[in-house]
Amino acid sequence: MSHFARSTSMLLLVLPLALAAGDSRPTRAASAPPPSKLVLIGTTDLRGETSPCGCHTPRGGFARISSVVDSVRRSGAAMVYLDAGGAFPDLSTRMDLADFMYSALRDMAPGAVGVAPRDLQLGLSAIRRFAADSRLPMTCANLLDRATRAPLFPPTRIVELPGLKVGVFALLGERFELGAARDSVVVIDAESAAHVAVTSLREQGSQVIVLLSQLGRVGGEDLATAVPGIDAVFLGHDVPVLEHGRRVGGSLVSYAGERGQQIGMLQLSLDGAGRVGDGTCDVISLGPDVRQHAAMLARVKQFEDAYNERMRHEQRLAQAADEADTDPIDHFVGGAVCARCHTAEAAQWITTAHSLAWETLVREKKDATPDCIPCHVVGFRKAGGFQSATSTPHLVNVQCENCHGMGTTHGENWVARSGPTEGTCRTCHSAERDPEFDFATRLPLVTHGNTSGESIRNVKARRERYRSGASR
Repeated sequence: MSHFARSTSMLLLVLPLALAAGDSRPTRAASAPPPSKLVLIGTTDLRGETSPCGCHTPRGGFARISSVVDSVRRSGAAMVYLDAGGAFPDLSTRMDLADFMYSALRDMAPGAVGVAPRDLQLGLSAIRRFAADSRLPMTCANLLDRATRAPLFPPTRIVELPGLKVGVFALLGERFELGAARDSVVVIDAESAAHVAVTSLREQGSQVIVLLSQLGRVGGEDLATAVPGIDAVFLGHDVPVLEHGRRVGGSLVSYAGERGQQIGMLQLSLDGAGRVGDGTCDVISLGPDVRQHAAMLARVKQFEDAYNERMRHEQRLAQAADEADTDPIDHFVGGAVCARCHTAEAAQWITTAHSLAWETLVREKKDATPDCIPCHVVGFRKAGGFQSATSTPHLVNVQCENCHGMGTTHGENWVARSGPTEGTCRTCHSAERDPEFDFATRLPLVTHGNTSGESIRNVKARRERYRSGASR
């Protein structure tokens, strides 16, 4: 069992997962002694990921994040949930998806939410509107409105728990691409802003100070070293996953990766004045063994189904507009054409999971979701490639040309010259989508000559495990 799995199992044993409905936001501080321990839960760079893709081991998604946050909160522990920013999707045109990301975050009652470069891709007015509509407690200490030179969001936030004030601030990298907002905002020096924020939070009585960093790994570590007084840091912006956090300067730093597949969990020991002593930091993998919050799961599913239908409609409109250029000289021909000569190979392909690729999307109602389609069809958005299931039905599923190249370039010894490499497979079986993929182990399952059907059985077994986990 991996460390991630062990960490998750321990989490589930220690924390009750009673997921009753209701508002579980932290209460304001009362006259009480500080707690002896504080739990900080952090996510970052969700990148529009509302749920796992469902192709392989399902990890992440709002329903699992919500389950862990709600469980810790209901256990009675002093805790704060934080998000370091980056919730907006890669598709900069998807205002509806960005809106849902902020709305779903709000449902988990974060104490503070930072700002990432990707959140500014839609422009200044868009992020202002999303923040106002969602009523999220946004913060960023070094992001200014260019016109007024005023902070775009409050530079700091204080989360009040019984006997404890947790001060939070966020920082944005100065050299990152800001998209449509680049001419409307100014990013000032992060280190100077951090000194001001820490001083301000201490003066307001914060015993614990947390940084939500969008500075990248090196930038975040350098700042934690340079600025004293920061107790905990959640690193964002292309930060690799480390199973355990580590001390950088005086700060305990979390490296929880992106897309919500893991969360960072810091457990800090506090003295009688609420000041931080020692602490631990673990990254919890949100795999199938983490229960999904029923209400959040239903909400995500409702949104995704409607989103998929909107994308389907947009694809139909785009297809109609492009009909004049649908007959390129070189194009994909589909497996049925290949089967005219390669009969045995075509028959063997049917026994592999590749032949079920499109059915997987249809079953998950993601057959019009652009992030999912490319790995389930032939030549998506390429000349002569897949357009839609109605106009190019011969190009659904992972077929011959996914592995061997475009059929119209067929020539002598073509298959021998164009066999799949690990790079071919890694296009879809990436560490992000299929973290357990091993080329040497998986290739023999689909290689021509293997008619055992083992890869299909593996898919069906995985589906059953997923269904069992989703129903817990």
